Amino acid sequence: MTKSKMLSLLLLMYHIICISQVKSSKSYQEFRKHYESKELNDDTAWPDIYAFIKMGKEKKDYRALALGYRDAVAYSSNINAKLKFADSTIQAALKTKNNDLISDAYTGKGILYSFNLKKYQPALDEFLRAYSYSLISKDDYLKHKVNYHLGNVKSYLGYYDEAVGHFNSSVSYFESGTKHSVNPNTQYNFKKGYYNLLHQMIICYGNLNEAEKSDSLIELGINLTRQQDDFQLEHSYFLKCKGILYFNNNKPNDAIYYLDKALPQILKKNDAIWVSVIYYYLGNIFINNDEKKKGISYFTKVDSIFNQHRFIFPEIRNNYTFLVDYYKQENNAAQELYYTKQLLCVDNILVKDFKYLSKKMFREYDGRKLEDEKESLKSSRLIIFIIGFIIVSITVTALIYRHCQEQNLKKKYNELQERLIVYKNKVKTSEKIHEDIAQPKKQVVSDDKAYELGKKLAVFEEKNQFLQKGLICTKLAEQLKTNSHYLSTYINETKGVNFNKYLAELRINYITQLLNSDRKYLNYTIKALAAECGIASRQNFSDLFFEINGMRPADFIKMRLKELNNK
Repeated sequence: MTKSKMLSLLLLMYHIICISQVKSSKSYQEFRKHYESKELNDDTAWPDIYAFIKMGKEKKDYRALALGYRDAVAYSSNINAKLKFADSTIQAALKTKNNDLISDAYTGKGILYSFNLKKYQPALDEFLRAYSYSLISKDDYLKHKVNYHLGNVKSYLGYYDEAVGHFNSSVSYFESGTKHSVNPNTQYNFKKGYYNLLHQMIICYGNLNEAEKSDSLIELGINLTRQQDDFQLEHSYFLKCKGILYFNNNKPNDAIYYLDKALPQILKKNDAIWVSVIYYYLGNIFINNDEKKKGISYFTKVDSIFNQHRFIFPEIRNNYTFLVDYYKQENNAAQELYYTKQLLCVDNILVKDFKYLSKKMFREYDGRKLEDEKESLKSSRLIIFIIGFIIVSITVTALIYRHCQEQNLKKKYNELQERLIVYKNKVKTSEKIHEDIAQPKKQVVSDDKAYELGKKLAVFEEKNQFLQKGLICTKLAEQLKTNSHYLSTYINETKGVNFNKYLAELRINYITQLLNSDRKYLNYTIKALAAECGIASRQNFSDLFFEINGMRPADFIKMRLKELNNK
């Protein structure tokens, strides 16, 4: 240790001793006034916290000790010190035999593991202990806090529907607290809880492909946290979510803007795991734009973070599959071997986490909930009978509904097959199309010009020029050397539909024919099929396919594969 460090340490110890002597007669609240306005993780709060804890020890006031150690967790900047103080908080809380304090103490330690260290296995152990004590608590805030963290674990496991159930049951409570809390500290806690809930709900809805819900919550979160100094990190989380949303919507420039905007604050707070998520998406964007070296540089940063923390979100696993394939193509055996080992390590951690967490969650949380429900049902046989009857009725109804759905799907599939035959025959005789160009009912230009436009549209259809991405009426009018008003009117009068419907039918008929005639397309993802026929949005493609063909593309693929496999 250098002389300067030794001197600083001695001065700090002297300062602590002086404070303990001068302030020994002060109340707990007077000590807290000196540091409660400081930033979290600010070590300068420690002398007053030490005095607070010392007074609690002298008076054997375990409630005060629990609160003092909890403050030590909040204001210490070192994670190992935080964990040590968290253990002290639990021990002091247990001596009070106060279930609220005990539950809160276990929750605090669980947060350190989950938020600071991203170690979900020990975090779940702490949250489940907190849950067991919260069952007999009258503190609604505490119950909802534990509920949020259990939902967070389920979200990590990929049980997004169940996680959303947790979050939805608590979001109104936290939102209400942000508006009605008078105490600034209480209001801060409610706001932080509310924003974290919104963030986790966005993640779940994104993974459930409910883009509309996810997008609305992103905008809500950004607006609520904008220009709020206390919630810059939360604001950055919402910006990060917006960047990912733009990435999924094939808007790379917007995605880069929001991801870059979110990154500095998340880096500042040392939230390395979310930093790795941002690097992962930035890497994908540059690789998709044929900037592989730049993309790989971000992927290697993800690997560096993984090496440091030994944690990774499941969605980032593809980071390693790409690197393995890339170096394989580059004939770089050393790098290929390295990233293969890393991929195996990632899979080992994910599988280990999943087995432990899911088993523990069911046995100690979901299992306990089932036990509670069973005990309550014992009080009334009638309720058991009614519930049993309802379950049987729902099951039978579900089976009947499923059977009807399958029959309806089969009918729709057969009808579509008949239409495809007609479509195929129509394509085979397309060379005659120039001889029978339809004339618009309402003549807006001369017959010659109408005939000429009809011929151009026929060529447009024959050569599959409708597969162009971003094609709109004005763009096509320019290509056909006419004006958009006349083109739109002509299509309406001769095709019986507006331009957008005309274009959609051409694209969906094209891709449906490919799916029906070429087996390889049955292995494509819905997103890839959408891109194949010129439709940018996966959801828009699925909706148009259903509107035109009467069934979803996934259902058609399933039916077509079944038919081919039975031949």
